[in-house]
Amino acid sequence: MQLKEELTLIQCGNRSISDFLHVVKALADEIAIIDDPIFYDDLTLYVLNELGHDFHEIAVPIRAREKSLVFEELHDLLAGHESYLQHMEVATQQMVMTTNFINKGQPSSGGDFSKKSYKPNWSQRN
Repeated sequence: MQLKEELTLIQCGNRSISDFLHVVKALADEIAIIDDPIFYDDLTLYVLNELGHDFHEIAVPIRAREKSLVFEELHDLLAGHESYLQHMEVATQQMVMTTNFINKGQPSSGGDFSKKSYKPNWSQRN
């Protein structure tokens, strides 16, 4: 009974999806040895209920499936989504850094662009 409670209370926290799912699978395996095996649907719900908002996009279609996922399929889907989220975070950080770099040397709007007047390279001859 204690292991089942641990399974229902486990949280992903700052762990990677692989680490989190490893802990969940280990608990589920222990429960299966001692008690009755846990159905894949139940295990999937335990996992999805503990994932943060970032995984909402992938959790909805997983919940809506008619056919149960085996644990390895769930792992692959969630690990792929985690990889996608990490890629998007890196891309966003790069975009912010690029924007900051570009804007760093730009004058503010309405400000004095230069104290010097513009002088063309060519000179007028009359």
